[in-house]
Amino acid sequence: MMKKLLLAIFFISSLTIQAQDTSYHEDVLAYFKVNGTEAQYSNATDGLFDLLKKQYESQNVPESVWTELKADSPKQVERVLNMLVSAYRGTYSHEDIQNMLAFYETGTGRQLLADRTALDYEQQKEASVFYNTPTGQKILMAEPDIAQNIGEISQIWSRDLYRSMVDKLAEKGYSM
Repeated sequence: MMKKLLLAIFFISSLTIQAQDTSYHEDVLAYFKVNGTEAQYSNATDGLFDLLKKQYESQNVPESVWTELKADSPKQVERVLNMLVSAYRGTYSHEDIQNMLAFYETGTGRQLLADRTALDYEQQKEASVFYNTPTGQKILMAEPDIAQNIGEISQIWSRDLYRSMVDKLAEKGYSM
């Protein structure tokens, strides 16, 4: 009987932990949407296709092939965003992510992301209040490490994506 009770407690605990982990992951992905990270990587995939089209210009690759290859772009963006979650996981708690998400969804947060030089006086005060919170301080302190981790992840992702697209084009008979 005690064994069954312990097993039940373990099962419930593991479900709770998994739900919290999923919630953290989803909140970080929502933060990436709000702060422009998702759009940045979507634009990067578009830029990659522009580069490839120039590199393969002499091959006369039909637009239908490019369309087929581009269809994979959302999955590739999702892949890099999932990789980036790991860069945040070691630094920011779930509460930090929720605080960041809440701030950057405000008018001040959106303006700060769009053009910090255009913040009015009230927005500057709001931003200052946020950056003086424990979460804001953590952002300021962790920024160099997070930027380095993101840079490394981005480099790996873009290299792998480029290689994957070149391989797919080669499979279709196109080479540089």
